[in-house]
Amino acid sequence: MKFSLSKSKLAGYLQSALQVAPPKPALPILSNVMVEALDKKIKISATDLDISVTATLECNVSKKGVAVIPARILHDIIKELPETDIVIEQSGSRIEIRALSGLYKVPCVSVEDYPTLPAINLKKQVMIPAQELVDMIKKTTFACSMDETRPALNGVLWEIKDDKMSMVATDGHRLARVSCENSKLKGMNENIIVPPKALNLLTKFVSDSSADVGVIFDDNTLTFNLNDIVLSTRLIEGPYPNYEQVIPQSSNRTIRINRNDLTSAVKRVSILSNALTHQVRFSADRKKLTLSTANADFGGEGRETLNCDFEGDNIELGYNATYVTDVLGRIESEDVIIELESPVSAGVVYGAETEKDRYLCLLMPLRLAE
Repeated sequence: MKFSLSKSKLAGYLQSALQVAPPKPALPILSNVMVEALDKKIKISATDLDISVTATLECNVSKKGVAVIPARILHDIIKELPETDIVIEQSGSRIEIRALSGLYKVPCVSVEDYPTLPAINLKKQVMIPAQELVDMIKKTTFACSMDETRPALNGVLWEIKDDKMSMVATDGHRLARVSCENSKLKGMNENIIVPPKALNLLTKFVSDSSADVGVIFDDNTLTFNLNDIVLSTRLIEGPYPNYEQVIPQSSNRTIRINRNDLTSAVKRVSILSNALTHQVRFSADRKKLTLSTANADFGGEGRETLNCDFEGDNIELGYNATYVTDVLGRIESEDVIIELESPVSAGVVYGAETEKDRYLCLLMPLRLAE
C-alpha cells in the first residue's frame, strides 16, 4: 500500500474517525483505524462495534492495499506536521510516513483481527434534507436518559408514518418532541430507537446544511450516507414507552413570557439553589412571574420578578433550573408559552411563534421545599 495527499485533507478525515475509535476499548483492536488504498482514493474506517464510520477521500494511490493502524498515534503525527504533502507506504508489518525531511515508522495490526463493518445497500436509501435532520437532533438528544436500567430511554425514538417524521427523547423528568412533514417519506412506516451518540456525530459530520443526507433503514442498523462519510449505528432494542399518554391534552393556566428574560433570570437565581435539586420556585400571579430560591446549607436566597401574560388561577411550583434552561435553549421563538394544569402535573413548553405540534417540551415539577 502506498499513497500520497495533503496534510490538511488527511488530518480532517482522521479526526472524524477518531471520534468513533475509543482510546481505551475493552478490545484493543478497536483503538485502530483501517486504511484501504483503492483506485485514486482511500477509505479510513473506525468502529466501536456499536457505531462505525468510513471516510472516503481522493488521493494519489501508487499501490493498493490495506492496513490497520493505531488511530491516536497516526492522528497525532499528522496533526503536528506542517502543511505539506504526505506519503504513506506499508513496509512489512509497519507503515512509513514521509513528510518534508521527516520519516516515521508505525507498527500495523493484523487486518484479519479487525471487525467486519456493516454492509450498505444504497438502493434502500431515502434522501432527507441535512438541515432538517440536524435541527431535529439538536432539539431532542439533550433529553435522553443516562439511566442504563431503562435502555430504551437512552436513545431517541424516531417515528416515520406516511409523510410525517418525529423524534422524541425523555429521561422521565423532561421530554422533547419535534415533528416535520416530508413528502419523500410517503408510504414509509418506521419506529426505531437511535443512540444519541450517533445522532450527535452526524451533526458534526454535516458540512453542507443545504445538501441531503441518504438514510438507510435496516432491521438492526441505521446508516447515514454523506457521500464522503458513511456513519452506521446499531439500534437500541425497544419498546419505547407510550410517551403520548404523558403529554397533557388540556391546561387551565397559561404563561407567555420573553424567552431570553426567563432564561437569564433562572440562571441567576439558581446560583443560590440547592446543590442537589437545583430547585427554582415559580410563582405566577396576575401579570407577574416570580422566581425564587433558598439554600439552607449556604444561607442564601435569590428572587426575581418578571413581567408576563398569565391566564388562570395563581399557581406555585418548583422546577430543576438545569432542565428549564436546557429546554429554553432549544426553543427559537422570542416568547415561550408554558401551559400548566396543577403544581404536580407536567408543564408543556413551546415557542409562541412556532406551531405546538412542531416542537414541544415537557417539564416535570419538583416537590416544593418548604
